[in-house]
Amino acid sequence: MIFVHGCFWHAHSCNRGFKPKTNVEFWQKKLQTNQLRDERAVKELHAAGWKCLTIWECEVGDVERLAHRVKAFLEGGLEQQ
Repeated sequence: MIFVHGCFWHAHSCNRGFKPKTNVEFWQKKLQTNQLRDERAVKELHAAGWKCLTIWECEVGDVERLAHRVKAFLEGGLEQQ
């Protein structure tokens, strides 16, 4: 299973995964809920025998590196949540 996550919506620790300055309590809860859901989904998929790879929005600009990661994952040499 390959996930492509938006950095903001999944609270990635990069410059695109910024924390909002307004309505902070709402956004903290929302983003934390998204992260917990992601973790739960990956655990459930692993339990069902699936391998998972997460690609972040900030990674899609480097097409060569991305292609290498996806190829390695599909060939069984890379697994990442």
